[in-house]
Amino acid sequence: MTTSVSTPERRSTRSLLAPAPRTLRGVLRVLRQHPVLVIAAVAVLARIPSLGSDPTHDEAGFLLVGQQWHAGGSSLYGDYWVDRPPLLITIFRMASQLGGLVPLRLIGCLATALVVIGVAHVARRLGGPRAATWAAVTAAALCVSPLLGGQAVNGELLAAPFVVGGMAAVLAAIDLPSDRRAVGAAALAGAATTASLLVKQNMADVAVFACVVLLVAWRRGEITTSRLMRSIGAAAAGALACLGVVAVWTSAHGTSLVGVYDAMYPFRVEAGRVMAASNRSTANARLWALVVSWALSGGLVIMAVTAYALASRRLRMTAVWGLLATILFDVVSIGLGGSYWNHYLTQLVVPVAVLSGLLVTARQPGTRTVLGAVTLAAAIALGVNLAGAHGTAGTSVGRAIRDVAQPQDTIVTTWGHADVTRASGLSSPYPYLWSLPAHTLDPRLTGLSQLLASPRAPTWFVTWRGASTWRVHSGGAVAARALADHYVPVTQVDGHTVYLHRGVERAVPQLFAPSTDLSAAIRLTPPPSKELP
Repeated sequence: MTTSVSTPERRSTRSLLAPAPRTLRGVLRVLRQHPVLVIAAVAVLARIPSLGSDPTHDEAGFLLVGQQWHAGGSSLYGDYWVDRPPLLITIFRMASQLGGLVPLRLIGCLATALVVIGVAHVARRLGGPRAATWAAVTAAALCVSPLLGGQAVNGELLAAPFVVGGMAAVLAAIDLPSDRRAVGAAALAGAATTASLLVKQNMADVAVFACVVLLVAWRRGEITTSRLMRSIGAAAAGALACLGVVAVWTSAHGTSLVGVYDAMYPFRVEAGRVMAASNRSTANARLWALVVSWALSGGLVIMAVTAYALASRRLRMTAVWGLLATILFDVVSIGLGGSYWNHYLTQLVVPVAVLSGLLVTARQPGTRTVLGAVTLAAAIALGVNLAGAHGTAGTSVGRAIRDVAQPQDTIVTTWGHADVTRASGLSSPYPYLWSLPAHTLDPRLTGLSQLLASPRAPTWFVTWRGASTWRVHSGGAVAARALADHYVPVTQVDGHTVYLHRGVERAVPQLFAPSTDLSAAIRLTPPPSKELP
């Protein structure tokens, strides 16, 4: 005798199984209808695991500067000095007011989503939906790749939405049939140019792209002379309007506009001389590491495929020349940076991603395979990064000091380890949180020596071990004597020595592996720690 399942049981079984294929079909339908939004969401999700990881030196330093930026301070931005534009400090100030690191990382997620969507918009305008999808894939992969410093929030990432928005506005200024709307688009392009420069002073990508595209379009007869002149005028007006708004905001917070200009450009020239006079072996090693990172991320292959497509005349549209000029400018800009940190490469993401989408529509052989490899490389690098430790020694040392410090205490950390200062919860009476400003503006450490011997001397002084990439200045000996006269070492971990001002009584900071060997002398020439990006 055979048995069978009753009708109600069969219906129940079908009701349990039916939602799964319907849900899958729904996901596939959304993916087909809105692929760019899905790609942007995936890119954001890839950054979520890093929300709680310790800050990088730059993130910690900029949060400190933004948090205390006020009128009447003793330095450029409140009581600290940094060679960065005010719009960047404003973003970090906003993040600090919202809660600090996690809001900052969420702002980074928003910037990533805007870059992916913006790149797709530009690629769609130039090459259609397929170009948009593949450009979005490339942008997402590069924005989250640890090979490009993608898990941290830096100036290049925060400026990128303005860059891609400015590029879209430039194309609209050429293509829109209405002269009034075209002029408005040109004004937006000018404002985006200024905004990107006021986040990261070397991000002139929109200006380079606009100049080349408008010139080529005019030579090809794609834009009339009258529209060209109106667009230039509108772009200048938009740029000045944005500059005026930020200037008013900056002045209201007590920061000198002349001082900002000096920090953004003349200082960088002088800092370049300082770096050129230093030991270049470490910088050269970082340069090769930068090239290797770009190659492993797949960016170098995309650029090679683009060169082949140009040689075979598969890419001939006007905007391509603007993208190529932007990439060339970015390469030169990264090279002139001198320090060669991986996040410099983020500057290349927008033009390279747009070109990758156009390569697909140009039917360049092997392009989709290359872009798939780029995505795979980003996934592997991201997985390796997430599998590693997310704590930093600087944060651990800072927290140990915080646990035994008093509210009125202050701290100075040498050099470039602002994460120690931020984790300690203490302020620094020394205005230079990074090594490059310290060795450019206080090259003989005169300011530091005077500070250590003054009533404003910090309660705590932390040094970092490492072979120096800077020449020993004669002032280093004076500063070392001032430290020995006024401070005593209280603990040391892996060469990270913590000093306490003489006459001050505090408990010994309990670090993760305290050492009793305090025989090592302080090095006042800075180790090759993070300078400025």
